[in-house]
Amino acid sequence: MYRGIRSVILENDYLRAVVLTDYGAKILEFKLKRKARDLLYHNPRVEIRTPVYGVNVDNWWHGGIDECIPSCHPTTYRGEEYPNLGEVWSLPWYSEVEKDSPEEVTVHLWRPTVIAPLLLERWMTLRGHGSILEMRHKVTNLGFSDFQFLWGIHPGLAISRSSRIDIPESRVIIDTSYPDNRLGHPGDSYPWPYAKTADGKTVDMRAVAPPESQTWDLHYATELSEGWLAVTDTSARLGFGMVFPKDIFRCIYLWLVYGGWRGLHCAAVEAWTGYPSKLEEAVKNGRCSSLNAGESLSCETRLVAHEGFVRVDRIKPDGEVEGA
Repeated sequence: MYRGIRSVILENDYLRAVVLTDYGAKILEFKLKRKARDLLYHNPRVEIRTPVYGVNVDNWWHGGIDECIPSCHPTTYRGEEYPNLGEVWSLPWYSEVEKDSPEEVTVHLWRPTVIAPLLLERWMTLRGHGSILEMRHKVTNLGFSDFQFLWGIHPGLAISRSSRIDIPESRVIIDTSYPDNRLGHPGDSYPWPYAKTADGKTVDMRAVAPPESQTWDLHYATELSEGWLAVTDTSARLGFGMVFPKDIFRCIYLWLVYGGWRGLHCAAVEAWTGYPSKLEEAVKNGRCSSLNAGESLSCETRLVAHEGFVRVDRIKPDGEVEGA
């Protein structure tokens, strides 16, 4: 139990992952043990408390890694209203330990949605050595007709002035650039990593800005050359990475909060199956996932805690990090 919330802990000599099964199966802690460093963000003004289904996640969000389905932002689809960050983040999940040995531990977690006819399953495996957490997911349409959805894995990551964001070569589309559309208007785009201000100044989006900047952005990295992302503390030479199949997670959301939203300093670099963030708009634009009745979608991803790098050039499908 963590503060009265049912939890599962997967741990070896290198890595400790705390999963709050009664809180959306949120990965609350992803700690590199040898450095005593949790790589995830934790809102200092929001305590962990049992969520209420349907509330605005912004007023409950503590950080960690959340699952989001069938939409990111609040939306209306087929006459139903879906809450911010979807349905499953605020619901208790079922769980079963499938394997528990010194060589490998595996836990199976699953949760049907309330409004959408979907079942989301996640298997998490940690092996006896190394700092890679393997995940396998399966989304199933439990309904009697086709259903469209957005699905995302939403890591809230701890950042500092020395942090760096690396993603593959891509075309980045602007949703929001606060204040005053400083990097462009909604729908404008730029080649990663260089955006431009209205006066023509080049901004390297890999460099995390300090909270005094008073900015926040939501951008969508599309046309990905590969499926991975990384956020690195260059002064400590350690960081968080994720690798995913780009044929399923076709874009990366960049939610970059540098003091301009609620006085916070954090970043969420997220793998999503489509964009923009409202399901109704993604459906209209044909940029979402779809399953026929009874059909399932399965894939594998990996969460990586890496050491020794100041720049990530690539994360291989097996979780091996390449960089400087």
